[in-house]
Formats: sequence, C-alpha cells, structure tokens
Amino acid sequence: MEQVRNKQVVFKDYVNGFPKESDMLLDTSSTISLNLPEASNGLLVKNLYLSCDPYMRIRMSNIQGSYTESFTPGSKISGYGVAKVVDSGHSNFKKGDLVWGFTGWEEYSIITAPETLFKIQHTDVPLSYYTGILGMPGTTAYVGLYEICAPKKGERVFVSAASGAVGQLVGQFAKLSGCYVVGSAGTKEKVELLKNKFGFDEAFNYKEEQDLDAALKRYFPDGIDIYFENVGGKMLDAVLLNMRLNGRISVCGMISQYNLEQGRGAKPDLPDNETCAHEGVVLKDYVNGFPKESDMLLDASSTISLNLPEASNGILVKNLYLSCDPYMRSRMSNIQGSYVESFTPGSKITGYGVAKVVDSRHSNFKKGDLVWGFTGWEEYSIINAPETLFKIQHTDVPLSYYTGILGMPGMTAYVGLYEICAPKKGERVFVSAASGAVGQLVGQFAKLSGCYVVGSAGTKEKVELLKNKFGFDEAFNYKEEQDLDAALKRYFPDGIDIYFENVGGKMLEAVLLNMRLHGRISVCGMISQYNLEQGEGVRNLTCLITKRVRMQGFIVGDSYHLYPKYMEMVLPLIKEKKICYVEDIAEGLESAPAALVGLFSGRNVGKQVPSAPQFRTVTTDVAPQLRILQI
Repeated sequence: MEQVRNKQVVFKDYVNGFPKESDMLLDTSSTISLNLPEASNGLLVKNLYLSCDPYMRIRMSNIQGSYTESFTPGSKISGYGVAKVVDSGHSNFKKGDLVWGFTGWEEYSIITAPETLFKIQHTDVPLSYYTGILGMPGTTAYVGLYEICAPKKGERVFVSAASGAVGQLVGQFAKLSGCYVVGSAGTKEKVELLKNKFGFDEAFNYKEEQDLDAALKRYFPDGIDIYFENVGGKMLDAVLLNMRLNGRISVCGMISQYNLEQGRGAKPDLPDNETCAHEGVVLKDYVNGFPKESDMLLDASSTISLNLPEASNGILVKNLYLSCDPYMRSRMSNIQGSYVESFTPGSKITGYGVAKVVDSRHSNFKKGDLVWGFTGWEEYSIINAPETLFKIQHTDVPLSYYTGILGMPGMTAYVGLYEICAPKKGERVFVSAASGAVGQLVGQFAKLSGCYVVGSAGTKEKVELLKNKFGFDEAFNYKEEQDLDAALKRYFPDGIDIYFENVGGKMLEAVLLNMRLHGRISVCGMISQYNLEQGEGVRNLTCLITKRVRMQGFIVGDSYHLYPKYMEMVLPLIKEKKICYVEDIAEGLESAPAALVGLFSGRNVGKQVPSAPQFRTVTTDVAPQLRILQI
C-alpha cells in the first residue's frame, strides 16, 4: 500500500488573548496510505482549499458548552475546505468526486462521516468559491439576512466587518433587495472596496471614528432597520442606540470578543390626554438614580367641571384604580427615543388604570361604563382619545384585575410566553422577578403548559409564595446566592429552554451561560438597570450564537389586537380556580408615590395598585398589607 508524506498543521496548546503563528506547528513527519482499508465506510480526500474563519478562534480555547468542539492540543486543526476524493468506501462517493465540508488542515484527510460533506455539482465556477460564496459563508449571509431579518425594499441596513467573507455578501444581497446599505471596515482600502466593488451606498473606517454613535447617526439619520452583527462590543453598543422601531439584528459573530479573556458587555439602550384635576400626583422634575417619594407632589389645588364641553369628542372619567408599573421609571427621566414619552415636570403622572365614565361625548361610551387603559394619576381625567381604552365587559371579577391579570401585565405575560417563546410540554422555564405582576402569571401559564418552572425573587416570603401559592416547581432568593450561575445550574442541570426576562444585568449574564440549544428569551423588562445613570454591560452574549438562542424584546402595546384571544383563555382559568393573582393595594392617591417607589426596592408583593379615595376592595388573607384575590 503506497505511503506518502502528509503535512499537517498541529495545534500546540489552548490560547489566551490573541493567537500567534507559534501556537500552531507544521508537522512534516506524518505519512498516509493512499488506499483505504477494505472494511472502511469513509473517504480519503486530497485537500485543495482550506478555509480560515473567525469562529475557529473559539475552537482554540477550552470553552465548555460551545456549539463546536475545541481543538485538541497536539492534534491537527480542522475546518471547512474543498477536496477531491482519492479513495472511497462509501456508496455515495467515487474516486474523482469533488466535495466541500469539514476536513483537516493537512494534505490528505480520512473522512469517517462522509454524509456530512456536500458533493460539488457545478464546476463552471472557481472551486475556491465553495469555501466562500457557495459554502458556509454564503449560506451564513443568506440565512442571517433573508431567513432572520427578512429585508424589505427601502429599509436601512448596516453591516459590520463588511469586507469579510460574510459581510460583503450580506451587503450585496441587501442591495439586490432594494435596501439602503452601509458597511464598516478597518482600512481605507476596504472602505473603497465596499463602495466601488460591492456597491454599498456608503462605508466608513470604524478605526477613524472617535464616536461610533455619531458616525451611525451621520449615515442613518432616521435609524437602522437591520443590523448584520459580526463584531460586538462598542459597535453593538452604538447600533443599539440607533435601531428603529421593530428593527432586526442577526447575530452572526462577535469577533471583537474572541481574543478577550473576559467578554466585554454591551450597554443596552434603556428604553395624556389633556387633564384638569381635583387632586393629582405631579412629577416635580426629572430623576437620576433611585426615585424618591419627594420627586412627586400631591397637588390638591385644581378644580374640574363634571360636564364636558359640547364640542368635545372625549370622555370624563373618575379613576378607581391606578397601576404602578416598572416601565414608569423610564418615564421619570428625560430619555430620547423611547417607545413612550417621558413625563413632563410639573404635570400629572399618567399610567394604566381602571375608571368609570362620568360624562361622554364619544359615541362608543356612555355614562356609567367601566373602562381600563391610559389615564391620569388624579381623581378625574379627561380622555381625549377614548378609542385607546378598553371597555370592561366582565364585572364578575374584581375591577382591580384590569390593572393586572386582565390588563397590561396579563397581556404582557401572555404575549411574552406564548407568542414569542411558544412553550412545549416538558420544557424548562425560568422567570426572574417572578412574584411581580407579570412574573407570577408567566410561571402559572408555563405550568399549565406542562413545563418545569423555577422563579427568582428577593425575599424568603416571596419565594414561599411562588412555591406554595403559584405552584412553581422551585424558587430561590437571588439575594442569598453568591454565584447566580451556580444557582441556575442547581435548578437547571440540563439547562434552560425559556427565560422570561424582567431583570437584566448579572441575572441575564448567568442565564445566557445556562440556555439550552435553540432556547428562547422574551425580554419584558430590565428593572435592575432603570435606576442606573449608565446601564451595565451584559457579558456572555456570544451564547446567543453558539446556542442559537432567540432573544426578543417586545412592547405589549403592539399586541393588543390579541386581547380578545387572551380573554377567552384567561377568564375560564380564573373562574375555574386554575390560576390565582396577588395584588398589593395601597389606599388613596396620597399613597401612590410610595407605592411606585416601592417597586424598585422590592417592597411590593404581586401587582402594586393604588386605589382612588373612597374606593375599597377585597379582604386580606396573607399579611396585613397584602391583598389576595382568589376567585
């Protein structure tokens, strides 16, 4: 059997920081037979082209749980390549066939699983294209742009590392789809190539930009619809600030992170009706850090007429319940570009509430109707856009439920769990801030779907409530855990399929390490970040790539068309006592500032609801200040 020399590139040892040529060794001592053994079912191939790809840097480190195995020190490197079959023991391949797929960094390779290779049918193009446009990079560009981002004509597309094997194709595909395309690269020559060779509308050298946010605003004054992510780090920071509503980010790679001993965090961009009131809560000025009761003022100086002007098309309502929700903290700061407007200093606070119509000039509402939706933190409110309100049809449940389980929090739990995460029986679900208005429902809905559910909360009492009242399988006090990663591995030894994100920060970092392949993360809120002057970075974002995790933020207001469908599901659950809901009710408008501030220190249990004066409800069966509604 003829033996020939088989030069190989051998990996010496695991790498920290930037790899060096000396981390690899060219071994010329090996030999190989050009005939396979009779019993072999594999292939012997002669390698013609080998592919250098960024993901290979990950394989040079000893990383546990990656989607691809690390190289073995002392063994040859492997990767994508183009090869010619020299000998075959497999019925689907014959001598002389051309193939592409995984092979060794050596002259000849024995492929023991040839079913993973692609047979090359088209030889009227350069064979090297099968390491690029007709191979893995081309497929990556296609899937990331078309299957994930679904570009539409006229949309604005940004591609980082745009002159690379994947980026150059993404830009050209996007141009063929009728998009406006801008790319970034690291040299003047690459920038010229993007514009003059690949047809990008614009391109810039990121190394020459002192302020990446300003650079993106220069090229995308109206924001970015689609970002094809190859870089991560500071580029991702800047892109997040410039994404448009309902934008899409396809995360292909994060090459800026691969050579760091500890990954750098991406800084998230944290995200009315004219009223005259008898008594109301006013925001004094924009807030930095944790809000205080003194940031709000109870104003009792105004008066109101209980009859609307003849020319009005609005309604006048008496507010019965007002809702304290975490997103309201963002409205207390002067944040530009949020999905909801900031409060105006000196004016009444607004939010979700339940109200009764006192007077109406709108054909869809009459005096005495009960409604829920956006109203003012005051005794009476004039609603000039009543079409945004929901008329309450079911009064055989407590009205306060329409600030919770039958209102925005309930819809949030429903959309985030069912519409985004689509739970399947037997899946593992983790809920942070699980005793809150949304979290308690997510856990119960997931249990009803046959899932294993674990929640986190901030006190022993809340943990007991999760297990004994809401039926979670397990729960833990995150404040007692020194290592959140270890805590999650304790409760999810096989990993997490679904994470309902309410917290952000360190909790999200730990969850990313524990997500299972094809897991889903529904991003409802990040309460740990709302009171920080600068948001914390989140490490471990490369897990989105390696584990093919889908992480989606959402605004419940985009899904209110599903409200009738949600009511059909949840009302029977309430009436059949298959679900329960906890409310923490504070009495009177004067208690509203303290109730809102309490959300951010964990004082509340369940849904925080200040009620208007003279409106009382339900009985207490858990603790002196805790109102439980169990139908």
